[in-house]
Amino acid sequence: MFTLETQSTTVLKPAAMVSRFFRRFIRLGARVHFVARRLARRAELLTRGLTLRKFMNLASAVARFLLRSERTAAYPVLAIVDLSPLCNLHCTVCVHAEPGDNTTLQRQQFHAGQMMSEADFRRIIDEIKGHTLGVLLYYLGDPLMHPQLAAFCRIAAEAGLNIHVSTNFSFRLSDEKIRDLISSGVTLLTVCLDGISQEKYSMTRVGGHLDLVLSNLKRACEFRRALGQRYPRIEVQYIKFQHNLDDVAEGQRVCRELGADQVHELWGWLHNYADRDPGQFDVFEPVPDRWLPVCHWPHFFMLIKYNGDVIPCCAFRLGEQYTGGDARPVGNVFEAGVGATWQSPEYRQLRRWVSRPSAIRREPELSKTFCDDCPRLFNTNYTERTCRFADQYRFEDLYTIGPNGRPVRRRPATGTESAGAPHSEITSPAEGHSPSA
Repeated sequence: MFTLETQSTTVLKPAAMVSRFFRRFIRLGARVHFVARRLARRAELLTRGLTLRKFMNLASAVARFLLRSERTAAYPVLAIVDLSPLCNLHCTVCVHAEPGDNTTLQRQQFHAGQMMSEADFRRIIDEIKGHTLGVLLYYLGDPLMHPQLAAFCRIAAEAGLNIHVSTNFSFRLSDEKIRDLISSGVTLLTVCLDGISQEKYSMTRVGGHLDLVLSNLKRACEFRRALGQRYPRIEVQYIKFQHNLDDVAEGQRVCRELGADQVHELWGWLHNYADRDPGQFDVFEPVPDRWLPVCHWPHFFMLIKYNGDVIPCCAFRLGEQYTGGDARPVGNVFEAGVGATWQSPEYRQLRRWVSRPSAIRREPELSKTFCDDCPRLFNTNYTERTCRFADQYRFEDLYTIGPNGRPVRRRPATGTESAGAPHSEITSPAEGHSPSA
């Protein structure tokens, strides 16, 4: 945790000022490029069914962001609604992975009752409709674990909201189940794939069955065509690891032949979500205040868990959400409503902090919030200590197979594993390594 210290005043020379300006400009350019790439892939979530009222909500959010305002007159532009944190797989990156000696994974608490009710989902939709552009129905769980997924999609679609469903698709689904999902009003369906052979696929999609994924993908595309629908757009997210690079071209071919609209490639992660939690890396001084907020999440997105608890983003404290410990929600929409939670002092506090990271020096109480120790707000050794990106590391260097046949980490992510040999397709972390959509 960052410790408050007396900060000395430094007078920058003109050359240093110019250098700082260009560094900040390059960082801003990288952020804009990353966001633009993601928006280009999923433009329908923002543009389909756009009304004047929704546009004004978006414009208001953008204006408040540019002004670095802690108050906002807008509703969330997009809402992430995690219908259930449950999953059928044990992917190496996820909180559902084989725990091994990882104490955070050992403390995960999941049970069959962790499902959002239809009445609670309707309450959320009734409040955000007409303002919010769309809902993303996933976070730590697979949305197909919820038996009412298609019904929930219909509720959101009838309210004029765009819908994104991201799934591993490794389920035994009947034709009726797939047809029901395809006809439910989903805007974008993302299928996550870690290889085109069962052996390579199951190294990281632990417990998954490639034949089920491809069968479900094929039938989803066929039903969409038979129903004469343009939507959902069906995208395959091909997660690259060094052990499946030779299958990328074949994966592209197979998925397109099955009817996928696009196949997007990105590098996977060989660390676990829990490796990125506070306490796993060192935190130093706050990053410098900048022209724009250092994080866009508190201005545009709200993440609602199945029980109504709200957290400000999906990229931090993932391992702490279901341990019964320090989840640090900023409110609960079933108790206060979406609008009141979005306008609450707790949310305004976070917007103030991401606008001026140095606020921690004046407001030490910020250290009790969700965003404390976040690498967006502080200089850290987060990347060096915790991140093991698949463009730099090999699966076999980091994992061994346990007695139950599942991969287990050989050493903690904070160790000093040697990287695999570099290759010509290495991409920067700014382009995105996330194995989830």
